[in-house]
Amino acid sequence: MATLHDPRGVFLPLIDHELAAVRTALGSYPLVVIAATPTTDARLTTRLEQLGAHVVPGGQAGEGRRAALTAAGGDQPAYFSCDFDRWLHWVRSWPQELAALPARVTRLGGKRTPPWYVCLGRTARAFATHPAAQRLPETATNRALSAAARRPLDAAAGAAWLTPEAAELILASSHEPTAATDLEWPALILRRDPTRLRGLRCEGLEWETADVHTAEIISAGGLAAWTRATFDTPAMWAARLRLAAASGAALECVLSEDPGRGSAPLSSAHWERGRG
Repeated sequence: MATLHDPRGVFLPLIDHELAAVRTALGSYPLVVIAATPTTDARLTTRLEQLGAHVVPGGQAGEGRRAALTAAGGDQPAYFSCDFDRWLHWVRSWPQELAALPARVTRLGGKRTPPWYVCLGRTARAFATHPAAQRLPETATNRALSAAARRPLDAAAGAAWLTPEAAELILASSHEPTAATDLEWPALILRRDPTRLRGLRCEGLEWETADVHTAEIISAGGLAAWTRATFDTPAMWAARLRLAAASGAALECVLSEDPGRGSAPLSSAHWERGRG
């Protein structure tokens, strides 16, 4: 299950360049559901449908995640949720790790209680590849969840593994429209049974946004210069800090069973410049 927002169709060249790998990766899933925003380039959604994906209407990040989960139906043994830009980078850069993910999740159960929800987070190296305007707010986001769960978790990477039990809980109770579902979804599991919430760290969840900005990076004089100009701005910091605050509020409201939860819409910078 994936969310997709790409008005300019910037992912098309990446898909075409790695077409065999993308087709093989998509074909490894019994069902692929992608919730695309209304403004996503129709050429891209058509290509994905040609590759076997079921494309459904999406919206903001949280809305799209729920739309994809709903469209996936309730008869799947497990659900892999990943923002499409993240997934595409994973396929292109760490395909073996991505292919091994189901086995790693299975091993998490072992002799212990099997998880219902696995936060797919980043290794220290992968996390360090992100710009400061993402790392610092997400450090706070993850600290809030880790404090509640009493174990270190990274839930802000846009990826998770769910069982049918988790899917049922989420579809019954999730309301956040934005990517504040990063904390809302694991909070719903934590509230029901803390032993069912776990985490895995992955190299393939390194920063992917630069993948589709090659021309801009060259024009700016290199990756470091482009990253500073694009992400080290008041607008980007404000957007990322708002998301961190909304995520923390969603966590608190779920755990306090406050029915009046909700978050303000995130700035368009979240979509236009990548969730990261």
